[in-house]
Amino acid sequence: MSILWDVKSQLTEKNFNKDFYDCMIAEYLLTYGQHLQTEEAVLKKYKVTTLEELAQKQQKAFEDVPEIYTLFKTIEMPLIPVLWKMENTGILLDTERLKEIGEQIDEKVITVKEDLIKQIGFDMNLNSPIQIGNYLAEKEGVPLKKTKTGKYSTNESELIQFSDQFPIIQKIIEYRGLAKLRSTYVDSLITKIDENGKVHTTYSQTAANTGRLASTNPNLQNIPVTSEFGQKIKSCFMAEKGKILLSFDYSQQELRILAHLTGEEKLITAFTEKQDVHKITASQIFNVKYDDVDKKQRSVGKTINFGIIYGMSSFGLSKSLSIPVEQAQIFIDTFYKTYPKIKEYYAQYFKKARIDTYVTTLLGRRRNIYEYPGQKFISNSMHRVLLNYPIQGSAADLMKKSMIDVYTNIVSKNENINLLLQIHDDLVFEVEEMEKKELDQLIKEIKHTMCSVYPLAVPVEVEVKIGNRWGEMQPYS
Repeated sequence: MSILWDVKSQLTEKNFNKDFYDCMIAEYLLTYGQHLQTEEAVLKKYKVTTLEELAQKQQKAFEDVPEIYTLFKTIEMPLIPVLWKMENTGILLDTERLKEIGEQIDEKVITVKEDLIKQIGFDMNLNSPIQIGNYLAEKEGVPLKKTKTGKYSTNESELIQFSDQFPIIQKIIEYRGLAKLRSTYVDSLITKIDENGKVHTTYSQTAANTGRLASTNPNLQNIPVTSEFGQKIKSCFMAEKGKILLSFDYSQQELRILAHLTGEEKLITAFTEKQDVHKITASQIFNVKYDDVDKKQRSVGKTINFGIIYGMSSFGLSKSLSIPVEQAQIFIDTFYKTYPKIKEYYAQYFKKARIDTYVTTLLGRRRNIYEYPGQKFISNSMHRVLLNYPIQGSAADLMKKSMIDVYTNIVSKNENINLLLQIHDDLVFEVEEMEKKELDQLIKEIKHTMCSVYPLAVPVEVEVKIGNRWGEMQPYS
């Protein structure tokens, strides 16, 4: 066995099938996802000088937490070669189309900037947070908070809460969003392509304490899919000639995990009978029949469902829905009355967490509930994080297992298919064009594998899309 720090960075075609032990990932798991120290700092922490000695100490520590060692051996280590293959394969980027989109963004930026300057009444550097803050607070009367340095805070989370009251803020946010798209994706992506026109993102297994993978250099997980230009940028990623892209996206996976963890009968029944969970919540919130719920009400139900599992407070929900805090609290109270077992679950969950001083996912991943030694109370911000941890963390673990199973049972045995991207609950493959019957069979196998990674109390569903370009894929039937 080869013992290394960060195995993936040292993999090659020659040593791809060797047996490895990754001290970095072991330490990440043993410290319950806390900020990972450097190799030198970890060696010093264990009072050893070599990685071999470190591995021995870590394996001794694993004896006290066998479920975490199982996670290390069956999930994190087998995932390394899968990620390495994905990173090395890369995805083709249409740079000509990307340049055209960059020009379209530039035109839009000019239009938005002219509108803003016209509303403001004088020329201003729209890229200056200080000038923007001074103008909004002192000329428009926006009650902005001040930072520690005495300047007005103009980050998006601060501005967005006043966007309905002050329409100019919507324009400022739009301007910033366009400028960020231009620099972060258009300008940056063009510099990332290799000699074959492909982009190769890097996935990190140790960046998030939930176990979620992080994509960097470039980050392909954060392209804003709800914006017009975000979708256009996604459409620049494409399949090679003679190939197609297939997307397999877990449907409402986190809500399904919530139903499983809590045993809430109404949620379980909804998923089992293929009902619309967001409509069910909306029908209770607005006190209307399930079939009478309109699109706007369903949207509110969706916001509440996901808001609850992400630990959103009544204040946060009020900002999200643009309603009074009191109304938001009524919605939250109604949610828990509709699904009483969810409230019971969280009461027991936090009670156990305070005894154990950590929380866990379905597969045993852990996170400390206190942020520093000696702390005795869970802060409000940490409380919101912990609310979501068993759900988001479990979804991340099950996705990793899904990637391993799909790669081991299907991709590694079929030279006509490659796994290219993982975008949270979504896997994107590149497949050789083939007869529909053959394609149907391949899709069936991948779906079955993804839906069978863990026996949840509700059915697991995967939505499939197909197309030549990532941003233009359509549902497959």
